[in-house]
This record gives sequence, C-alpha cells and structure tokens, in this order.
Amino acid sequence: MADAVTPGTGPRARTALQGLALTARHLVAGAAAGFHRSRRPGRAQEFSQYRAYQPGDEPRHIDWKLFARSDRYFLRESETDTRSALDLVVDATASMRHRAPGSGTVEKFAAARALAAALAFLAEGQGDPAALHLVGDGAVRSLATAGRRAPADAILRTLAAAEPAGRWPADPAALATALRKTEHDAASAAPGAAARVTVVITDGHQPGGEIRAALRPLRVRRHEVVLLRLVARDEREFPYRGQVRFEEWETGRTLEADAGAMRSHFLAIADADRAAWRHEWGADRFETVELDPDGELELGLRAYLRRRMGR
Repeated sequence: MADAVTPGTGPRARTALQGLALTARHLVAGAAAGFHRSRRPGRAQEFSQYRAYQPGDEPRHIDWKLFARSDRYFLRESETDTRSALDLVVDATASMRHRAPGSGTVEKFAAARALAAALAFLAEGQGDPAALHLVGDGAVRSLATAGRRAPADAILRTLAAAEPAGRWPADPAALATALRKTEHDAASAAPGAAARVTVVITDGHQPGGEIRAALRPLRVRRHEVVLLRLVARDEREFPYRGQVRFEEWETGRTLEADAGAMRSHFLAIADADRAAWRHEWGADRFETVELDPDGELELGLRAYLRRRMGR
C-alpha cells in the first residue's frame, strides 16, 4: 500500500511553499493549454451553438422550432465535458539531488517539484482531478485530491515539504497499486472523466531497471504515460577534466578515473540510454520529453503542451 503524505509546517515550510508557488505559476503563465482540450462539441444538455444541417447528420438533432421560424435546417450543438484524470508521479530518490557543476544551477528535484506544481495548477484550471505520488526512500507516498477544494494547493504544500532520498521501491507493483487507489477515488469524485494521464517526472536513473519495471504494468492497463525526463547539462556534455571521483547517489558506489579517458565512453552510454527512453515500448501511449533543469523550463513545458493540443 502507498503511504499517505503529510505536508510540513513552520516558517521554513511556508517560505519553501511561497517560492514553489511563484516558480510554478511562472512556468504556466501564458500557457493557454492543459493536457487536453477542456471541451468539445457534442450532444450534452449545455447549449453552445447552432450549426447548419449537412448531409449525413442525424435528423433527430435538428432544431424544429428554429426551422419553423427560418425555414432552414439547423442542429443544436453543446459542449461535452472531456475531463482527464491526472496522476503526477515525482521521482524523489537520492539521484534527484543532482545538479550540474557551476553557480546558479538547479537541483533536479527542485525542477521536478516546479513542473509537478505547474501541472497541478493546469489540472485545477481545467477541472480535472489530480493525484500526487512521491516515489523515494523505498516507498510510494500518495496524495489524492479528488473532491477537495483547491487541490493544487494541497499538492503544492506536499511538494514543498518533500526531500529526495533512497531508491525506488523494490516491489515493481508498488506504483501501480498506488495509481489504482487514486484512480478509484477520482472515478468516484469525477465520473465524467474520459481518460487518465500519468505524468512521470524523473531523471531516469535506475541502477536495477526499477523505473521501467514500475511503469510496465501501466502499459498493460492502457494508461497514457508521459515521461518528463530531466537531463542536466553535464550529462549531455561531460565537462570534467583530470582525475575525478564519481559517486552514484542511490547505491553509494564510487569510481575514480581520468575524465578525458572516459568522456567518449560516458557520452555514448548516456546517448544510448536517452534513445532507449525516447523509444520505450514503441507505443503511442508512452511519450518521453527531455527537459533541462538549468534551461528555460517554462518554454520546454509550454512547447510540449502546444504540440499535445495540436494533435
């Protein structure tokens, strides 16, 4: 079972909350899109507009009162709700503490928190139920917000208090179990939701393939999975020189080597790993988007949302 999340309190927590709220709102400022079009023409009871009758339209949708006044055939169109339940899965393992060397660089977990909070604001704006799942320290801690007032604020408080630690759970079914629970809650609170989107925000670091193992059950259940993968500048460029000591955050393993001698080997492995994530499963319902935590995160997020809405 997933653990419940308890937000922190106190002055430091409030300061972190305020900073995260500002960053998240900046990320989505000017973003007109969410994860789906909020409404589509349909046959619900809420009237939207008239449309001229065309061959092939069903005569039962003709507005006969308007025909009596105008002697022309028109159909009444309404707006059908197209809500989509959103699961935000945030990698809170130790490797998310990584930041590229140099002043002003951003910790990956700080970028992940901001992205998750921004998406929570978008979901709230579209009236979509959202849930948060923090994966780290060997467990999945979940926060279901279906039926709550101001659900984005609840997610924001939880994210502001979270700290990365440990590894993904050893049980590959832990995440799927947590998602099933919040799926049931969301279905009860928003029975009109037509789809589910699971957004996984991670660095993709998996010493034993645990992230792929955790996501595999979602493919079976036909979730739409969007993987927002944070790739730092040093992972793309490997700017190190001389004798360097590397440490793997989650296992504690260390390696000392000459950076120049291993640069091409490291970059080749990193390129192959990113390609594997981009082509994961070769399915339409699994998409990988790479974002630079030190880059213009808001531009990357907005560009992806625009592409998504244009499909």
